[in-house]
Amino acid sequence: MRLALDAMGGDDAPRAMVDGALHYARSQPQHQVILVGPDTILRPLLTDAPANIVVEHAPDVIGMADKLSALKERPDNSINRCTELLKLGKADGLVLCGNTGCSVVAAQLNLRRIPGVKRAGLLAPLPKPTGHTWVCDVGANNINKPEHLVQFAEMTAAFLASTIGKTRPKIGVLSNGEEDEKGIELTHETLALLRKTDLNVVGQVEGHHLYTTDIDVVVCDGFVGNIVLKTSEGVENGLRKIIKEEIGQRFWTKLGGLLVRPAFEGVRRRVDWRFVGGSPLLGVDGLVIKGHGRSDKVAIYHALKQAAAAVEGGLIAGLRRHFASGGSEAA
Repeated sequence: MRLALDAMGGDDAPRAMVDGALHYARSQPQHQVILVGPDTILRPLLTDAPANIVVEHAPDVIGMADKLSALKERPDNSINRCTELLKLGKADGLVLCGNTGCSVVAAQLNLRRIPGVKRAGLLAPLPKPTGHTWVCDVGANNINKPEHLVQFAEMTAAFLASTIGKTRPKIGVLSNGEEDEKGIELTHETLALLRKTDLNVVGQVEGHHLYTTDIDVVVCDGFVGNIVLKTSEGVENGLRKIIKEEIGQRFWTKLGGLLVRPAFEGVRRRVDWRFVGGSPLLGVDGLVIKGHGRSDKVAIYHALKQAAAAVEGGLIAGLRRHFASGGSEAA
């Protein structure tokens, strides 16, 4: 398997990307990792790299704050080159951790959408006691139609089946109430369309259901989904700091903190997004994982692992077959 990685994308690029790639390449010698970026920057960082790490030269770099116009102004950038490798069949999957807007646009322009898919969506996991709730869309689009959300549900179900073997996931529509009369036109029409499919639809769900119930998949428009995702990250980060401050204020709490440190470490690992991987960009005609801009070597390792699992599970081929056969009639 060949996995392409934009080595220049992310806040800590290229060091974090290279370190994560080296860790993955050493643990998976049967897979090749293609680091994409300026040759003169990457090769000095790879003096002890294993043979399954290679460099694909891309002289231009898209910054985290760059606008979409940078894709045309600097066409030989590492994001474009990654998507070109996938399109040409020189890579089986790719991981992008840089500028989200440019990453999504480059993937859709160069790879196009799978025939039959009306809108691509970013999928992200949120932690809960029994695993994760997968939310789509979390930022690929600001505005969506009901038929887009139905396809997000179909594609997420296919992703879970191909990567973790989850079949018949429970699917809900994010709203401001469980009752059918709650919500807005988008949620009402989406739920009506979903109920015409053979998906395992439970109805409308509220925000707290994302973290406390057995719902597997929640669909929403990208504007709302991105707010949910960023808010969740902020709450987790804030609670961690509050707990740390409270433990450090008194002798007895410090002592107690030492005793429960293993439990806190377990909690941290379960809620830490770095151990999941990234957000698959579902709907484009190629396996694309969008990693967090703050990704470190741990996150990069798991993003590559996630990409490999989706490739091995035949996600893209499965989605092509699904939509070639007409997909859901409701969508």
